[in-house]
Amino acid sequence: MFYTCAAPFTSHRASTLVSNPSTSPSATSPIGEMSSSRARLTLAILGLLAFAGVVLGWNKGQLPQRPIRSAEAVDSPTAPDLQLYREIVGDVHRGEGYYDAAHARLVEHSFPTRSPFNWRLPTYAWLLALLPDAAWIQALLVALSAVALGLAFSAQTRHGGLIQAFITSVLLFGVVHWAIDGDAYFAQEVWAAVFLIISVSAVSLRWSWLAIAAGLAALYFRELALPYCLVACAITAWQRRWRETVGWTLGIALFFLFLGWHIGQVHAQLAAADAASSASLSQWLQVGGLDFILLTVRLNSLLFAAPAAILWLYLLFGLLGLTRRNDETSTLCGLATLAYVAAFAIVGRPWNFYWGLLYAPLLPWGVAHAPAALAQLIQAARGQAALENRANEPLRSADPA
Repeated sequence: MFYTCAAPFTSHRASTLVSNPSTSPSATSPIGEMSSSRARLTLAILGLLAFAGVVLGWNKGQLPQRPIRSAEAVDSPTAPDLQLYREIVGDVHRGEGYYDAAHARLVEHSFPTRSPFNWRLPTYAWLLALLPDAAWIQALLVALSAVALGLAFSAQTRHGGLIQAFITSVLLFGVVHWAIDGDAYFAQEVWAAVFLIISVSAVSLRWSWLAIAAGLAALYFRELALPYCLVACAITAWQRRWRETVGWTLGIALFFLFLGWHIGQVHAQLAAADAASSASLSQWLQVGGLDFILLTVRLNSLLFAAPAAILWLYLLFGLLGLTRRNDETSTLCGLATLAYVAAFAIVGRPWNFYWGLLYAPLLPWGVAHAPAALAQLIQAARGQAALENRANEPLRSADPA
């Protein structure tokens, strides 16, 4: 079951990550262009990272105990935050205002209310309350998940190959699987993850406006999608695709206006009685480091019960695979994943590990190419690539005149 515990649920130049969108995604490989000495150094660093992560993380990334917030929750099969979201959606469906309903339910379930960050954005409640019942909500998410997997398979088939497409789809199924796992379909992170799969797939297929719309949908469902959106916006600006940059920028700017309005609505709900449950932003600054990072990797359901060593190697080789191709999809997934990993090393309490769903949709695009990336590194380290280049040099330099 989707485990929720909290309040409301490289080795080559950085310049190779930002690539020309006109370049064929499979046409260039930064790893293949390495000198043998540089490839050996890269392999040494990769081996050191793999060894250090396995050794230092052998007892880390363990699932935390779910806190019990009320006597009724002791025997409940549903995580308390998921039950909270279900009830809020039901209240809004019956005509109650979101903030009134959220305030009452947060207090009822003993969740902290003083910090606006304990209140989820109203997007999920407003939209899901439009549907007749929970079965319709889950059916919609399952349908979106099927579309997302289909787009991802199509994108990888076009720019990678059938094997890479199959691997990517299987790993992405571990992300969308939460849509059919208990009441997890009420979690905003699950919806955001599905939208991010659609967005990444659209980037790969060159469907720019679908990429923007899906990425912003993820952001409006869960503000933790902001790093992905900022990276996507920065890449379009770097490539001087100004219309797309304006689209991302306007969407992000409107989000901040929406967030400011949301915070104002939360403050309007608060009273002196809430002071006992006060919370500040600093409570999330836990510096969990490798421990929390490994926890977040578990949010691919295929890895949920995996040993810490597998989690670390999955993350490492996912990033390695994203360096293999000099294309925009890999750039976006690689930089966004690094942003999330860096942030989660500092921010997040153990029971916030479901935040990992925000970058779980990104790593499969790299893992599918990790074996080829590793093989290329080994080949380059042996000097075979350099030998082949020298052997072909006379043919390239021959002057037909």
